[in-house]
Amino acid sequence: VCGARVLDRRSGKSIDVKAKQVVNACGVFSDKVRQMAEPSLENMMVPSYGSHLTLPEYAGSARMGMVWFTNDGRVLYLLPWEGSTIAGTTDAPGELSYTPRTSASEAAFIIDEVNRVVSEPLSTDSVRSAWAGIRPLVRKPGSPPGDTKSLSRDHVVEKLNCGLVTVAGGKWTTYRKMAEDAVDKCVAENPALAHATRCRTLEMQLVGSDQTGEVCGGAFDRIVATLVDDVGVEKDVAKHLRSNYGTRALQIVALARAEPGRFCEVDRSRLQLGMRRLHPHFPHVEAEVAFACRHEFAQTPIDVLAQRTRLSFLDVTAARAALPRVMEIMALEKGWDAEQARDESERCETYLDSMLMPGAGRAVKHPGAEVLAA
Repeated sequence: VCGARVLDRRSGKSIDVKAKQVVNACGVFSDKVRQMAEPSLENMMVPSYGSHLTLPEYAGSARMGMVWFTNDGRVLYLLPWEGSTIAGTTDAPGELSYTPRTSASEAAFIIDEVNRVVSEPLSTDSVRSAWAGIRPLVRKPGSPPGDTKSLSRDHVVEKLNCGLVTVAGGKWTTYRKMAEDAVDKCVAENPALAHATRCRTLEMQLVGSDQTGEVCGGAFDRIVATLVDDVGVEKDVAKHLRSNYGTRALQIVALARAEPGRFCEVDRSRLQLGMRRLHPHFPHVEAEVAFACRHEFAQTPIDVLAQRTRLSFLDVTAARAALPRVMEIMALEKGWDAEQARDESERCETYLDSMLMPGAGRAVKHPGAEVLAA
């Protein structure tokens, strides 16, 4: 294996990519790639669905999480996140899908279990968003078919005779260790990489971390105060930007101030420009949409509402209400015509439908009111 033929799904163009080493890091779809290289290989991945519900902040503690065993021996948690509470997660076998969804039974199970431990009972009306992911579990030799609880949550690194290296399993919290083991395996066993060094992930900071404070004059911990006191950003917006962008929060403010007509509005109470929000109940600002397009490779409104701002995970109704403005900003940034914008908006509407509480109707935005249409 010395490369791959990849398809640009935006343009439809096929591209041949040559490489000294190919690493298969395709999560639950890893077997598909392994079997491209060696069709006789048995599957080692077992998909496990994990469902989550986003609830109001009052459903849990704003400063700590809670973990407990369910009646059937599984583990559930309540965790504070971005001014909301996440309840999850389940562990159920399922088929591979590009669009996993929470089932009605899994959602009901989570609500019932949460009501065992909270003082104020919750109902389906309390759910702001319902979403599911597929865990890339690795099958252990001899484990019974369909049993996900006995499968390995650890990652494995496999090298085939053809040279393809697969890193599979694991979890978000171990992504650096997974990368390290995969890179080190490639360097150690591929003669073409004899000149390369071992993985350096332990020495690398995330974009925006800047713990030395070089970008912000040595005052990394004062970013919120700087945004509020010196720039005039509202406090909840400043905290949101600092938590999600680190030192790059300053770039988002600069972007907004460079185009005040698009991203700012006059705060008459303080006689200064304030950054316009995507939704009145959340601290996400419109300038984040343009920033995602220009600096974070966002290509679609799904990218912005789910993978960048994560507003759809926090409140799918709020995300749907913000969609028209997101489309306006992105159409200008991307140069879309009316037909392209309509297609992107419809695809995003379909995606947002998948995050509704199972059985709920589509949320429709009307001037001055929000109603549900069956």
